[in-house]
Amino acid sequence: MASGNDLSASQQEIKNLLDAKIKAIYDRDLEGLLSNYPPDVVTFDLMSPLQNNTRDAIKKRLENWFAGYESPISQEIANLEIAVSGDIAYSHCLTRTYGTNAKGEEMDMWYRTTDGYRKVGGKWFITHEHNSEPIDMETGMAMFDLKPE
Repeated sequence: MASGNDLSASQQEIKNLLDAKIKAIYDRDLEGLLSNYPPDVVTFDLMSPLQNNTRDAIKKRLENWFAGYESPISQEIANLEIAVSGDIAYSHCLTRTYGTNAKGEEMDMWYRTTDGYRKVGGKWFITHEHNSEPIDMETGMAMFDLKPE
């Protein structure tokens, strides 16, 4: 895997895709964001349902998420690692999401993101996405206050 300044052309294309995804979230550009996913994408998110199996399911999830924020939804990533083999790739990173929710509360959390990609017609798509948060095994509560080292 490579990161930083050692990226191959494909790794850089995937990094650019992730940067565009972050910008689309900030801009609440639903169609721009969805263009990064094929129709048969599978995602596992922090919120219900347990699994989303199509881009249409992601669209509904995103509409609800966007409506839950009064401010722009800001994101950043840390510790990004990207591996590519032909037209298949994966990445993992830590993702920070922050902003003001619809109740006026400041939200700020780090969580883990793993993505699978497929290159089709010269364009990389996120075909699998998994976001997760560690939990405190004694309380069963998510540990949203953790930060990268």
